[in-house]
Amino acid sequence: GEPCLISLRLLGCNGGIGGSGRQTTCYLLGDSVLIDAGTGLGTLQLEEMLRIDHVVLTHAHLDHIACLPLLVDSVAGQRDKPVQVWAQPDVIEILAMHVFNDKIWPDFTQIPSADRPFMKLNPLPGPLEIADMRISPLPAKHGVPACGLRVDKNNVSVAFSGDSADCSDFWETLAQEKSLRAVVVECSYPSSQTGLAKLSMHMDTSTLVPRLAALRPGITAIVIHRKPGLEEEIASELRRQLPDHDLRIPGPR
Repeated sequence: GEPCLISLRLLGCNGGIGGSGRQTTCYLLGDSVLIDAGTGLGTLQLEEMLRIDHVVLTHAHLDHIACLPLLVDSVAGQRDKPVQVWAQPDVIEILAMHVFNDKIWPDFTQIPSADRPFMKLNPLPGPLEIADMRISPLPAKHGVPACGLRVDKNNVSVAFSGDSADCSDFWETLAQEKSLRAVVVECSYPSSQTGLAKLSMHMDTSTLVPRLAALRPGITAIVIHRKPGLEEEIASELRRQLPDHDLRIPGPR
């Protein structure tokens, strides 16, 4: 594509696992930055994993961090600098306390030494400038510390909802974003399961359709995190109700 555009690979974009076609959330920006680290990360070759310098997390749920501990362990001995992990301060605290705690997994922020660790956990209080991109947190509502993300490069931006129930602040922020080209947005359930969506603080088609319909023309919607077995129902509802929208719905049909 054009050199100014953001290079985005959806390594995993499903709301669960099952078969070779379903991997959980993990996106590769360029060749050195990950957004989230779900099972999709495991589809990379080792040589590709060795290039990952930064991992930016939306939240600490397992389907978004499952392969982060395995990534650090797999590349540690072959890198000369730590893998930098970025997330909201509360998320960093959760990772330190509950994952990299020498019980679930080694504390790679102290191995082989505190001076030269294999991994660093960094709070993301605001915009982050890495790999010629600017990555900024966006509002989200998921019942745990969580955020969406906006990635800007050369006056082009892509927004990521992360896992979130309907969040007015997220969509209002996007409406003001003149450089926005695409939104990667979750839709976990069809309209028949609105109750489950509300309970788990996810989107369903009945909440997503009006939000996408209100976006200004020309913004691509990449719909992710469809729950296993519900993919076709979600896709057909969205396509039927948004016939003129540029919808991309990756993953199993």
